[in-house]
Amino acid sequence: MKKLLAILLVLCLASSMVACSSQEPASKVPTPVSSTPANPAPAESTPANKELVFALLPKTLTNPYFVAMQEFAEAEAAKHGIKIECIAPPDETKVEEQIAMFETMLEKKVDAILVVPCGTTEIVASIEKANAADIPVLCLDTNASGGKITSFIGTNNYGGGKLAGEWVSDNIGTGKISIITGTPGNKTHEDRVNGFLEGISGNKNLVVAGDVVPAYSDRAQGMAQAENLITANPDIAVLYCTNDEMAMGAGEAVKAQGLADQITVIGFDGAPSAAQGIIDGIMNASVAQAPGKMAQMGVAAAYEFIVNGVTPEAEVDTGCTMVTKDNAKEYLNWH
Repeated sequence: MKKLLAILLVLCLASSMVACSSQEPASKVPTPVSSTPANPAPAESTPANKELVFALLPKTLTNPYFVAMQEFAEAEAAKHGIKIECIAPPDETKVEEQIAMFETMLEKKVDAILVVPCGTTEIVASIEKANAADIPVLCLDTNASGGKITSFIGTNNYGGGKLAGEWVSDNIGTGKISIITGTPGNKTHEDRVNGFLEGISGNKNLVVAGDVVPAYSDRAQGMAQAENLITANPDIAVLYCTNDEMAMGAGEAVKAQGLADQITVIGFDGAPSAAQGIIDGIMNASVAQAPGKMAQMGVAAAYEFIVNGVTPEAEVDTGCTMVTKDNAKEYLNWH
Protein backbone atom coordinates (compact mmCIF):
# COMPACT_ATOMS: atom_id res chain seq x y z
CA MET A 1 0.00 0.00 0.00
CA LYS A 2 2.86 2.35 0.91
CA LYS A 3 4.53 1.52 -2.41
CA LEU A 4 1.31 2.42 -4.35
CA LEU A 5 1.02 5.80 -2.59
CA ALA A 6 4.63 6.61 -3.41
CA ILE A 7 4.04 5.94 -7.12
CA LEU A 8 0.95 8.17 -7.17
CA LEU A 9 2.87 11.01 -5.48
CA VAL A 10 5.66 10.85 -8.08
CA LEU A 11 3.13 11.01 -10.94
CA CYS A 12 1.37 14.10 -9.46
CA LEU A 13 4.68 15.93 -9.05
CA ALA A 14 5.69 15.18 -12.69
CA SER A 15 2.32 16.41 -14.01
CA SER A 16 2.64 19.65 -12.07
CA MET A 17 6.11 20.35 -13.46
CA VAL A 18 4.96 19.80 -17.06
CA ALA A 19 2.02 22.23 -16.59
CA CYS A 20 4.28 24.94 -15.11
CA SER A 21 6.90 24.61 -17.87
CA SER A 22 4.20 25.20 -20.59
CA GLN A 23 3.18 28.71 -19.28
CA GLU A 24 4.60 31.98 -20.87
CA PRO A 25 6.45 34.42 -18.59
CA ALA A 26 4.20 37.25 -17.40
CA SER A 27 6.56 39.88 -18.87
CA LYS A 28 6.23 38.69 -22.50
CA VAL A 29 3.49 40.67 -24.54
CA PRO A 30 1.99 39.01 -27.67
CA THR A 31 2.68 40.87 -30.96
CA PRO A 32 -0.56 42.62 -32.14
CA VAL A 33 -2.01 41.70 -35.54
CA SER A 34 -2.70 44.74 -37.83
CA SER A 35 -6.32 45.21 -38.92
CA THR A 36 -5.30 47.54 -41.79
CA PRO A 37 -5.73 45.90 -45.21
CA ALA A 38 -2.81 45.82 -47.68
CA ASN A 39 -4.59 48.31 -49.99
CA PRO A 40 -6.51 50.78 -47.83
CA ALA A 41 -9.58 52.51 -49.24
CA PRO A 42 -9.27 56.24 -50.02
CA ALA A 43 -9.95 58.62 -47.19
CA GLU A 44 -13.39 60.14 -47.08
CA SER A 45 -11.95 63.57 -47.96
CA THR A 46 -10.52 62.49 -51.29
CA PRO A 47 -12.29 63.45 -54.56
CA ALA A 48 -12.91 59.78 -55.30
CA ASN A 49 -15.80 59.54 -52.88
CA LYS A 50 -16.97 63.07 -52.14
CA GLU A 51 -19.15 65.32 -54.26
CA LEU A 52 -17.09 67.95 -56.02
CA VAL A 53 -18.49 71.47 -56.16
CA PHE A 54 -17.37 73.85 -58.91
CA ALA A 55 -18.25 77.54 -58.97
CA LEU A 56 -19.15 79.06 -62.34
CA LEU A 57 -19.03 82.86 -62.41
CA PRO A 58 -20.02 84.30 -65.82
CA LYS A 59 -20.05 88.05 -66.49
CA THR A 60 -23.85 88.00 -66.39
CA LEU A 61 -26.79 85.72 -67.07
CA THR A 62 -28.82 88.36 -68.92
CA ASN A 63 -26.82 87.61 -72.07
CA PRO A 64 -27.85 84.32 -73.78
CA TYR A 65 -24.18 83.65 -74.50
CA PHE A 66 -23.48 83.08 -70.80
CA VAL A 67 -26.75 81.23 -70.25
CA ALA A 68 -25.52 78.74 -72.86
CA MET A 69 -22.23 78.49 -70.98
CA GLN A 70 -24.11 77.61 -67.78
CA GLU A 71 -26.23 74.97 -69.52
CA PHE A 72 -23.27 73.26 -71.16
CA ALA A 73 -21.27 73.37 -67.91
CA GLU A 74 -24.09 71.74 -65.95
CA ALA A 75 -24.50 69.03 -68.59
CA GLU A 76 -20.79 68.21 -68.47
CA ALA A 77 -20.75 68.30 -64.68
CA ALA A 78 -23.60 65.79 -64.51
CA LYS A 79 -21.42 63.25 -66.34
CA HIS A 80 -18.90 63.37 -63.49
CA GLY A 81 -21.25 63.77 -60.52
CA ILE A 82 -20.14 67.38 -59.98
CA LYS A 83 -22.36 70.08 -58.51
CA ILE A 84 -22.23 73.47 -60.27
CA GLU A 85 -22.93 76.64 -58.29
CA CYS A 86 -23.54 79.35 -60.87
CA ILE A 87 -23.99 83.00 -59.96
CA ALA A 88 -23.46 86.20 -61.92
CA PRO A 89 -23.98 89.97 -61.69
CA PRO A 90 -26.98 91.59 -63.38
CA ASP A 91 -24.75 93.03 -66.11
CA GLU A 92 -21.13 93.05 -67.24
CA THR A 93 -20.33 96.42 -65.63
CA LYS A 94 -20.80 95.14 -62.06
CA VAL A 95 -17.15 94.30 -61.47
CA GLU A 96 -17.27 94.63 -57.67
CA GLU A 97 -20.36 92.43 -57.45
CA GLN A 98 -18.61 89.63 -59.29
CA ILE A 99 -15.57 89.98 -57.02
CA ALA A 100 -17.85 89.65 -53.97
CA MET A 101 -19.35 86.49 -55.52
CA PHE A 102 -15.85 85.11 -56.09
CA GLU A 103 -14.98 85.78 -52.43
CA THR A 104 -18.16 84.01 -51.32
CA MET A 105 -17.12 80.92 -53.26
CA LEU A 106 -13.72 81.03 -51.55
CA GLU A 107 -15.48 81.07 -48.17
CA LYS A 108 -17.54 78.07 -49.24
CA LYS A 109 -14.29 76.24 -50.07
CA VAL A 110 -15.50 75.07 -53.46
CA ASP A 111 -13.21 72.64 -55.28
CA ALA A 112 -12.64 74.80 -58.38
CA ILE A 113 -13.65 78.20 -59.73
CA LEU A 114 -14.47 78.79 -63.40
CA VAL A 115 -14.75 82.52 -64.02
CA VAL A 116 -15.39 84.90 -66.91
CA PRO A 117 -13.92 88.08 -65.42
CA CYS A 118 -15.90 91.32 -65.68
CA GLY A 119 -12.77 93.17 -64.58
CA THR A 120 -9.67 91.44 -65.87
CA THR A 121 -7.35 93.42 -63.58
CA GLU A 122 -9.70 93.87 -60.62
CA ILE A 123 -10.23 90.10 -60.23
CA VAL A 124 -6.51 89.36 -59.77
CA ALA A 125 -6.40 89.84 -55.98
CA SER A 126 -9.23 87.33 -55.53
CA ILE A 127 -7.51 84.83 -57.83
CA GLU A 128 -4.37 85.13 -55.71
CA LYS A 129 -6.45 84.29 -52.62
CA ALA A 130 -7.70 81.18 -54.40
CA ASN A 131 -4.09 80.31 -55.27
CA ALA A 132 -3.14 80.57 -51.59
CA ALA A 133 -6.04 78.28 -50.69
CA ASP A 134 -5.04 75.74 -53.39
CA ILE A 135 -8.34 76.21 -55.23
CA PRO A 136 -7.73 75.94 -58.99
CA VAL A 137 -9.01 78.84 -61.09
CA LEU A 138 -9.87 78.45 -64.78
CA CYS A 139 -10.79 81.44 -66.93
CA LEU A 140 -13.35 80.95 -69.69
CA ASP A 141 -13.85 83.31 -72.64
CA THR A 142 -11.93 86.18 -70.99
CA ASN A 143 -8.55 85.79 -69.33
CA ALA A 144 -7.48 87.58 -66.16
CA SER A 145 -4.48 89.88 -66.15
CA GLY A 146 -2.68 88.08 -63.31
CA GLY A 147 -2.74 85.41 -60.66
CA LYS A 148 -2.04 81.74 -61.29
CA ILE A 149 -4.58 80.51 -63.84
CA THR A 150 -4.80 76.72 -64.17
CA SER A 151 -6.02 77.15 -67.75
CA PHE A 152 -7.54 79.78 -70.01
CA ILE A 153 -10.12 78.26 -72.35
CA GLY A 154 -11.64 80.57 -74.89
CA THR A 155 -11.46 82.40 -78.16
CA ASN A 156 -8.38 84.23 -79.32
CA ASN A 157 -10.30 87.50 -79.31
CA TYR A 158 -7.58 89.40 -81.09
CA GLY A 159 -7.60 86.76 -83.82
CA GLY A 160 -11.40 86.91 -84.01
CA GLY A 161 -11.31 90.68 -84.39
CA LYS A 162 -8.67 90.37 -87.09
CA LEU A 163 -10.87 87.84 -88.90
CA ALA A 164 -13.75 90.36 -88.88
CA GLY A 165 -11.47 93.12 -90.16
CA GLU A 166 -10.18 90.98 -92.99
CA TRP A 167 -13.75 90.04 -93.91
CA VAL A 168 -14.67 93.74 -94.11
CA SER A 169 -11.58 94.46 -96.20
CA ASP A 170 -12.41 91.64 -98.60
CA ASN A 171 -16.19 92.12 -98.81
CA ILE A 172 -16.77 95.87 -98.30
CA GLY A 173 -13.49 97.21 -99.51
CA THR A 174 -14.04 100.96 -99.08
CA GLY A 175 -15.75 103.49 -96.81
CA LYS A 176 -15.98 104.76 -93.24
CA ILE A 177 -16.19 102.46 -90.26
CA SER A 178 -17.57 103.14 -86.79
CA ILE A 179 -16.81 100.85 -83.85
CA ILE A 180 -19.00 100.13 -80.81
CA THR A 181 -17.37 98.26 -77.93
CA GLY A 182 -18.39 96.86 -74.53
CA THR A 183 -17.05 97.91 -71.14
CA PRO A 184 -14.01 100.21 -71.44
CA GLY A 185 -10.84 98.56 -70.16
CA ASN A 186 -12.14 94.99 -70.59
CA LYS A 187 -9.40 93.01 -72.29
CA THR A 188 -11.78 90.90 -74.37
CA HIS A 189 -13.35 93.92 -76.03
CA GLU A 190 -10.01 95.67 -76.38
CA ASP A 191 -8.57 92.63 -78.17
CA ARG A 192 -11.57 92.47 -80.51
CA VAL A 193 -11.12 96.14 -81.41
CA ASN A 194 -7.35 95.97 -81.86
CA GLY A 195 -7.55 92.76 -83.87
CA PHE A 196 -10.16 94.35 -86.13
CA LEU A 197 -7.95 97.40 -86.69
CA GLU A 198 -5.10 95.13 -87.74
CA GLY A 199 -7.43 93.24 -90.05
CA ILE A 200 -8.31 96.40 -92.00
CA SER A 201 -4.85 97.99 -91.74
CA GLY A 202 -3.76 96.76 -95.16
CA ASN A 203 -6.67 98.46 -96.92
CA LYS A 204 -6.15 102.23 -97.20
CA ASN A 205 -9.68 102.67 -98.59
CA LEU A 206 -11.17 101.83 -95.19
CA VAL A 207 -11.14 104.60 -92.57
CA VAL A 208 -12.29 104.54 -88.93
CA ALA A 209 -14.51 107.56 -88.34
CA GLY A 210 -14.34 109.05 -84.84
CA ASP A 211 -13.62 107.34 -81.54
CA VAL A 212 -14.52 103.83 -80.43
CA VAL A 213 -17.65 104.26 -78.30
CA PRO A 214 -18.88 101.99 -75.46
CA ALA A 215 -22.32 100.42 -75.24
CA TYR A 216 -21.54 98.04 -72.35
CA SER A 217 -22.64 94.91 -74.23
CA ASP A 218 -26.26 96.10 -74.05
CA ARG A 219 -28.70 96.02 -76.98
CA ALA A 220 -30.50 99.24 -76.12
CA GLN A 221 -27.24 101.11 -75.67
CA GLY A 222 -25.94 99.62 -78.91
CA MET A 223 -28.99 101.02 -80.69
CA ALA A 224 -28.54 104.46 -79.10
CA GLN A 225 -24.85 104.62 -79.97
CA ALA A 226 -25.54 103.55 -83.55
CA GLU A 227 -28.09 106.34 -83.91
CA ASN A 228 -25.52 108.86 -82.64
CA LEU A 229 -22.81 107.55 -84.97
CA ILE A 230 -25.10 107.67 -88.01
CA THR A 231 -26.05 111.26 -87.14
CA ALA A 232 -22.38 112.23 -86.86
CA ASN A 233 -21.33 110.31 -89.98
CA PRO A 234 -24.29 109.79 -92.33
CA ASP A 235 -22.04 108.17 -94.93
CA ILE A 236 -20.59 105.37 -92.77
CA ALA A 237 -20.40 102.01 -94.50
CA VAL A 238 -19.70 99.65 -91.57
CA LEU A 239 -20.74 99.37 -87.94
CA TYR A 240 -18.51 96.89 -86.13
CA CYS A 241 -19.72 95.86 -82.64
CA THR A 242 -17.71 93.73 -80.25
CA ASN A 243 -20.67 91.59 -79.25
CA ASP A 244 -23.94 90.48 -80.83
CA GLU A 245 -26.28 92.18 -78.38
CA MET A 246 -24.88 95.58 -79.32
CA ALA A 247 -24.86 94.59 -83.01
CA MET A 248 -28.55 93.62 -82.89
CA GLY A 249 -29.34 97.02 -81.39
CA ALA A 250 -27.21 98.75 -84.02
CA GLY A 251 -28.89 96.73 -86.76
CA GLU A 252 -32.32 97.79 -85.55
CA ALA A 253 -31.20 101.44 -85.67
CA VAL A 254 -29.89 100.99 -89.23
CA LYS A 255 -33.07 99.27 -90.35
CA ALA A 256 -35.29 101.91 -88.73
CA GLN A 257 -33.51 104.61 -90.74
CA GLY A 258 -33.78 102.66 -93.98
CA LEU A 259 -30.00 102.31 -94.31
CA ALA A 260 -29.69 98.53 -94.47
CA ASP A 261 -28.42 98.72 -98.07
CA GLN A 262 -25.76 101.27 -97.12
CA ILE A 263 -24.46 100.09 -93.72
CA THR A 264 -23.03 96.65 -93.00
CA VAL A 265 -23.48 95.60 -89.35
CA ILE A 266 -21.07 93.07 -87.85
CA GLY A 267 -21.21 91.52 -84.39
CA PHE A 268 -19.15 89.11 -82.32
CA ASP A 269 -20.27 85.89 -80.56
CA GLY A 270 -22.25 83.96 -83.17
CA ALA A 271 -25.36 83.91 -80.99
CA PRO A 272 -28.42 82.04 -82.35
CA SER A 273 -30.36 85.33 -82.15
CA ALA A 274 -27.66 86.97 -84.26
CA ALA A 275 -27.76 84.13 -86.77
CA GLN A 276 -31.50 84.68 -87.05
CA GLY A 277 -30.84 88.40 -87.32
CA ILE A 278 -28.51 87.75 -90.25
CA ILE A 279 -31.18 85.64 -91.93
CA ASP A 280 -33.75 88.41 -91.30
CA GLY A 281 -31.47 91.17 -92.60
CA ILE A 282 -30.93 93.00 -89.29
CA MET A 283 -27.22 92.11 -89.24
CA ASN A 284 -24.79 91.06 -91.94
CA ALA A 285 -22.15 89.00 -90.13
CA SER A 286 -20.85 87.85 -86.77
CA VAL A 287 -17.69 86.25 -85.45
CA ALA A 288 -18.90 82.99 -83.91
CA GLN A 289 -17.48 81.67 -80.67
CA ALA A 290 -18.23 78.41 -78.88
CA PRO A 291 -19.29 79.15 -75.28
CA GLY A 292 -20.68 75.65 -74.85
CA LYS A 293 -17.37 74.12 -75.84
CA MET A 294 -15.52 76.45 -73.45
CA ALA A 295 -17.73 75.41 -70.55
CA GLN A 296 -17.53 71.69 -71.34
CA MET A 297 -13.77 71.78 -71.65
CA GLY A 298 -13.44 73.89 -68.50
CA VAL A 299 -15.43 71.50 -66.31
CA ALA A 300 -13.64 68.45 -67.77
CA ALA A 301 -10.21 70.05 -67.32
CA ALA A 302 -10.89 70.99 -63.69
CA TYR A 303 -12.16 67.48 -62.96
CA GLU A 304 -9.12 65.79 -64.50
CA PHE A 305 -6.79 68.16 -62.67
CA ILE A 306 -8.35 67.56 -59.25
CA VAL A 307 -9.15 63.85 -59.50
CA ASN A 308 -6.42 62.48 -61.76
CA GLY A 309 -3.69 65.09 -61.45
CA VAL A 310 -3.72 65.89 -65.17
CA THR A 311 -2.46 69.43 -65.73
CA PRO A 312 -4.37 71.11 -68.57
CA GLU A 313 -2.81 73.27 -71.26
CA ALA A 314 -2.15 76.82 -70.11
CA GLU A 315 -4.21 78.22 -72.99
CA VAL A 316 -6.78 76.50 -75.19
CA ASP A 317 -8.12 78.32 -78.26
CA THR A 318 -11.65 77.11 -78.99
CA GLY A 319 -11.63 78.80 -82.42
CA CYS A 320 -13.95 81.20 -84.24
CA THR A 321 -15.76 81.42 -87.59
CA MET A 322 -17.39 84.17 -89.65
CA VAL A 323 -21.15 83.72 -89.78
CA THR A 324 -22.88 85.20 -92.82
CA LYS A 325 -26.04 84.47 -94.80
CA ASP A 326 -24.18 81.55 -96.36
CA ASN A 327 -23.92 79.58 -93.11
CA ALA A 328 -26.24 81.33 -90.62
CA LYS A 329 -28.60 78.36 -90.40
CA GLU A 330 -25.76 76.29 -88.92
CA TYR A 331 -25.57 78.70 -85.97
CA LEU A 332 -29.19 78.76 -84.86
CA ASN A 333 -28.03 76.76 -81.84
CA TRP A 334 -25.06 77.44 -79.58
CA HIS A 335 -21.86 75.52 -80.18
